[in-house]
Amino acid sequence: MTTRPTEVVLTSRGSAVVQRVLAGVSIAGAVAGAVAVALSDQPWWGVALCELGILVGVFVLMAIWSSATENAKDTTALRATGKTVLADVLDSEAHDDGESTSHRLTMWIPVPDGGFEVGHWCHRYDGEQQLPVLIDPATRTWAVIH
Repeated sequence: MTTRPTEVVLTSRGSAVVQRVLAGVSIAGAVAGAVAVALSDQPWWGVALCELGILVGVFVLMAIWSSATENAKDTTALRATGKTVLADVLDSEAHDDGESTSHRLTMWIPVPDGGFEVGHWCHRYDGEQQLPVLIDPATRTWAVIH
């Protein structure tokens, strides 16, 4: 198979709607803030810096909006065609940022033609040797089921 394995972030339609609503409300607030900054009596360079910061924030919010929609679509497609298998955890590497610990997992996902190795970042790993994975062998899209 030549299809590259692609991880899907499992996102329900309800969760995607909430993410889009929050992003939309935040974008509206950012636009209102941009207008208020533009009408303020700050020096021109202060207004420019504030507007630039707001613009960057709006781009981030637009990315959240877009990714929520795509993740929900990908999840729906994977659930329609995928099957659950147990992936073997080949290696785990803990990363502690001072507030939480995440794990970089290397897993082997079995499919009828042999399987393939993937990497996955996980915040809910407790040392299991196998994790349930939803996989579509035809497209090699997969998602860890937590």
